[in-house]
Amino acid sequence: MKKIYVDDTNQVTIICPKCELEKNIDVTNFKDTHKRLKAKCRCGEVFRFTLEYRKHYRKIVRLPGEYFVQRKNEKGDIIIEDISASGIRFSSLKPHYISRNDTVELKFKLDNPMRTQIQGLVKIIWIIDHNVGAQFIDPESLEKDLGVYLKTSFDVDE
Repeated sequence: MKKIYVDDTNQVTIICPKCELEKNIDVTNFKDTHKRLKAKCRCGEVFRFTLEYRKHYRKIVRLPGEYFVQRKNEKGDIIIEDISASGIRFSSLKPHYISRNDTVELKFKLDNPMRTQIQGLVKIIWIIDHNVGAQFIDPESLEKDLGVYLKTSFDVDE
């Protein structure tokens, strides 16, 4: 299924896979609904697509790392599951006491040829069991290393 990224003004350009007719539409009304949509082109082609509201591309990865919860003196091993320019999702290998809004230091190496080490602070946004979603506190400090890494190989969605 084709993924279409929504811009800051909730506009998307849909392109018919058969005749390549382009149409710009406002998808504001779809923001809080399911994101899988069906379109019918004037050529008769019916196709499905999903809307992606993220501001930054999110790369699926599987990188070992470690965390340290500030003010709780808790640390442990994690697997980074996906990463973007502004946030990260990881799972802890053992039970943890991480809470929403905690400040956590993450340390891991990218799987690029230089094995670049990333170390930064995140704010915990959500937790479901061992899975944790977080936002980088200072994404600009990681931009040099993460920016190049995120642009070098995109995942292909089908």
